[in-house]
Amino acid sequence: MSYKFTKEELRELLIDYNEIVLEKYDLPDKVEIWDETLRDGEQSPTVYLTLDEKIHLTKLMDEIGVKLIAVGFPAVSDSEKKIVKSIVKENLKRSTILGIARPRKDDINACIDADLKEIVIFMPISPIFRKTLKQTADEQLKQIKSAIHYAKDNGLKINWVSEDGTRCDFIHLKDVFNTAIKAGAERIVLGDTVGILTPQSTSYLIKRIKEEIINPLKQKVPMGIHTHNDFGLAVANTITGVFEGCQYPHTCINGYGERAGNAALEEVATILERVGIKTGIDLTKLPELSEICEKYFCKPLSQYKPIVGDYAFSHESGLHIAAILAHPLTYEPINPRMVGRRRKFYLGKFSGSKSILHALKQKIKVLDLDIPDEIIKKIVTDVKRKHESTSKEELRASFNIIKEELKKITKGVSDREFFEIVNHYAQPYVPDEFKPKN
Repeated sequence: MSYKFTKEELRELLIDYNEIVLEKYDLPDKVEIWDETLRDGEQSPTVYLTLDEKIHLTKLMDEIGVKLIAVGFPAVSDSEKKIVKSIVKENLKRSTILGIARPRKDDINACIDADLKEIVIFMPISPIFRKTLKQTADEQLKQIKSAIHYAKDNGLKINWVSEDGTRCDFIHLKDVFNTAIKAGAERIVLGDTVGILTPQSTSYLIKRIKEEIINPLKQKVPMGIHTHNDFGLAVANTITGVFEGCQYPHTCINGYGERAGNAALEEVATILERVGIKTGIDLTKLPELSEICEKYFCKPLSQYKPIVGDYAFSHESGLHIAAILAHPLTYEPINPRMVGRRRKFYLGKFSGSKSILHALKQKIKVLDLDIPDEIIKKIVTDVKRKHESTSKEELRASFNIIKEELKKITKGVSDREFFEIVNHYAQPYVPDEFKPKN
């Protein structure tokens, strides 16, 4: 299809302030995606994955170019340990498999038993957590040092994550990172565990970490950033972290994760590629990965979800469609094919004659017909009338059914079910005076 504007004209007609702003940054040529879908993502409320599902998603991520994949917490249970061990045995071609551990020997031993070669050691380090865990700052530093030494002595490669680091006093944050690095951590990660950063505070914190911790080192240690989406800023903060020098952005497929979720893999990768930072991700395979993960998580995505949502590249407005037909970049930031998608035109209340005519050509294949203007107008009128005549009551009824069905697939264990389970096992220990009388 021929468009109204040439590539040369588009360069003059489209002003990209990203290029202007990013000139002041020393942007990396590439980053490596560290995905947390099978670990943090599975912690989404009511979600659980089978071994086959985890293996399938791991293989798909390996195929599309994810560099590091955190697959589980071996110390949680014997079954979790077996799952991690089974995934390790798959011998992926591109990706490195990670398991996570607290700075405890038992946790690290569980990772060793799972045949992991590389692990993530994490600890919440903010003042509120230190008080909750009844630990002093010095006690945490000693525990971190001891754990990393133990893991290194057992042949493991170590990544350190400062959980809740974005609410930590900087003196302790600095001491924690320095302790982890000196003990042998090969990467460090800043965790925005409750999603409280903004792009501005992300920029400030990463710059300070670089200036006061990383830059003074003889051998630079790469840094990652792990964000949560409690205020809808996970992707923005992750991208800002990369702009400021983080080489390992953490992501989850579809933005799944605890509470409001994590930074979405498909959004982070596409944004970075768009500004010229290579991620190693085959963007055209993102829709397939998203769809399969959605099915396994039983967490339906919004149709308006960026990149992979049904409506991400869809148009109904007559003005928009007329402009799109002149050139897609009028109302689309990227070519949908870049991310394995195709644009869709919807007919309805806001459709105009150009969009209706386009639909006639595409849907009814009447390319050789010379349709009079008055006929086009009648078709436009009837299409709009048809859309507006749809009963709102019918739509609301369908909506209510969908909402009720969603409750079923996102249901956890209710209080009643919990106490029924407790009662089943606790009955022998209940005093006679409290037992129900027949």
